[in-house]
Amino acid sequence: MNILIEGWRGINHSFSLVNQWQILELSKSCDIFFNDVPFASEKWNKKKNFSGLEKNLLNFINSISNPQKNQMHDITYRISFPFNFNNQFKSKILFVFGNCAHKVLPESNYINGIPDELKNNKDFFIHTPSNWCKEGFLNAGIKDDQIVVIPHGVNEKTFHVVSEDEKIKIRKEYGIEKDAFILTNIGAMTENKGVEILIAAYGILKKKIDNLKLILKDQSNLFEIKTDYLFDKLRNSQFNKKYNLINENMMRDIKIISKNLNLKEIKDLYSITDCYVSPYRAEGFNLTPLEAAACGSQIVITKGGCTDDYYNPCLGFQIESSEKKVDDKYFLTPNIDSLVNILEEKVINKPDNSKMERSNYVVKNFSWDKVVSKLKEEFRNKLK
Repeated sequence: MNILIEGWRGINHSFSLVNQWQILELSKSCDIFFNDVPFASEKWNKKKNFSGLEKNLLNFINSISNPQKNQMHDITYRISFPFNFNNQFKSKILFVFGNCAHKVLPESNYINGIPDELKNNKDFFIHTPSNWCKEGFLNAGIKDDQIVVIPHGVNEKTFHVVSEDEKIKIRKEYGIEKDAFILTNIGAMTENKGVEILIAAYGILKKKIDNLKLILKDQSNLFEIKTDYLFDKLRNSQFNKKYNLINENMMRDIKIISKNLNLKEIKDLYSITDCYVSPYRAEGFNLTPLEAAACGSQIVITKGGCTDDYYNPCLGFQIESSEKKVDDKYFLTPNIDSLVNILEEKVINKPDNSKMERSNYVVKNFSWDKVVSKLKEEFRNKLK
């Protein structure tokens, strides 16, 4: 199978990372060509926003050549933002990767065409990572049989359970005690991530549980939103005025990381994490909890959204939530009482004997090898 990929490589934006892991798997059995698409922001570059992949993998990905002029392909696969809906392509069929985090497809999310022109094109397909996102494309008028739902994956060679000795060593490097209970969240500090809900829950529990720690890693190098923004927002809220959550004792045990990390450093964070918490409001797939689970961490995630596609009780727990629609966008509202109760009653200071079970579950069902095999199967089916 001959595939032309039009997209991003080399940076730590989720589209680029997903693309690069898919390339590594697709190239094992397909002929791959690549056209680089300009990044969504002129400020993004491969140095400032380095993807974190190992040098040998990057060298391989960067060595993939451009197609020859007028070369025909079996598949054109586009993975960049805004989504490119141009119906001119030099291949038998076109796949466009996209997500709809709010179950809606606004005009700002695509270029060079409209959904109405593509829904009757038998050679056009959408690849989206969750059934939550699929609803967004259906709402936009794309036909059901044009939408392929294939999840993202985890690289088990990078994200895996480490020994207790290694875990103690990493904690020591971070200046964290052996008996501390660590909650973690990494990702952008945008509203859809719901990180301030985690901060509030941590503030409530910190008053009762002294050995509780919180690690936050933002994506300020990409989105220029630092964690301070959320603390200021919460500090000025009526919720904080009532409960006095933002205080010296609470802040002392929060570690904030803003610098770019390579994949080993991210794995180290997951490895020392007792519970990865993601009280998100809207996501396309939410890969980081799955990566954390591959490293053995319990996860606590919002119920009712995209993560329902991969959730299994062995991974952890789901936060009760309600769904609402605001200005055509769909949001989940995670219940903070549910989050606090889960952490206090089911997670913190409770024995966790399922580290290997959850890691094995992720590898068995969501390794990049497994999910890209499904993508290749869809490619072949659509070519018939």
